[in-house]
Amino acid sequence: MIERGSRPATLVDVARLVGVSASTVSNVVRGSNVVAAPTRRRVLAAIEELDYRPNALARQLLQGRATTVGIIARDLRNPFIAEMASLLEREVARLGFAAMFCATDGDPEREDQAIGLMLDNRVSGLVFLSLLGRPSLIAAKVGGRLPAVFVAAEEPWADSVTVDEHRGGEIVARHLVGLGHRRLAFLGPQQPDRADMRRLEGFLRAAGDSGLKPTVIAWDPPDGSPSIDGNPVDWVEILAGPIPATGIFAANDFAAIDLIDVADTLGVHVPQALSIVGFDDVDMARLRRINLTTVSQPRDALVRLGVEALLGRIDGRIVGEPRVTLASVSLKVRGSTAPAP
Repeated sequence: MIERGSRPATLVDVARLVGVSASTVSNVVRGSNVVAAPTRRRVLAAIEELDYRPNALARQLLQGRATTVGIIARDLRNPFIAEMASLLEREVARLGFAAMFCATDGDPEREDQAIGLMLDNRVSGLVFLSLLGRPSLIAAKVGGRLPAVFVAAEEPWADSVTVDEHRGGEIVARHLVGLGHRRLAFLGPQQPDRADMRRLEGFLRAAGDSGLKPTVIAWDPPDGSPSIDGNPVDWVEILAGPIPATGIFAANDFAAIDLIDVADTLGVHVPQALSIVGFDDVDMARLRRINLTTVSQPRDALVRLGVEALLGRIDGRIVGEPRVTLASVSLKVRGSTAPAP
């Protein structure tokens, strides 16, 4: 018998203590019914006595499939991504899977490393919470080898569960125009992804229906400098100049909340002088001090549908070409928007 605490017990230690073969112990561990009940009880007692815990990879091999889902996100500092990651971990745990996380910061090399780590650990499938820096490279490594799903993002080579980004942009424009705003702006990152562009397109299209042409501002909060058409511009000019914007749609809540802070620093009152709308409806947006009007993504539904799609691929219930599932969005009107000044 091994000394308790000297090293982790192994399957062979359990077999030696009971006086059976290692294959008998492995049959008990994986729940096979080929072991007689008295022997099973002795094996289980020995497992408890030795505090034997099957190595994760060994357990996966014994069960005939992996029990880990890989989750790859661009930036866990973004509240929406962090909240989605937490919901995903909870959902896969409810279904008996562990979660392995990798954050890439949009760096293609880190994306490549993350995929290698997931493949080395033989995960059951992958969930991507963001668009990729080099999607063709990841598609070549993952596509067809491993079930994958994009949640709140979309790629043509894998199942995707996302929202109608165009629709989100349209309802924001109509909300601001309905409040009487004529000087509109869109605030997005310096390097927008496809989701940002779709939100912008919907916003421009609906604003154009009212004869308006919003200004497009590029900004990476909180420390980046804003620019318009590639030219640096000061926040004072945008928010407090001779012709200031009065209604701004930020591509995500992260940027919208930082914009509220910028406006506060400049003495521009929200919503009396400036209405701000975000996108995502993160938990922080509901705080009384922030009280952000925003497009709400149905996070619980996105996660549930994404995990259902992934497990369907893992179990073989879903086959064929990748599918795109669109969830609906809605506008949560709070205290960051008001009639135009």
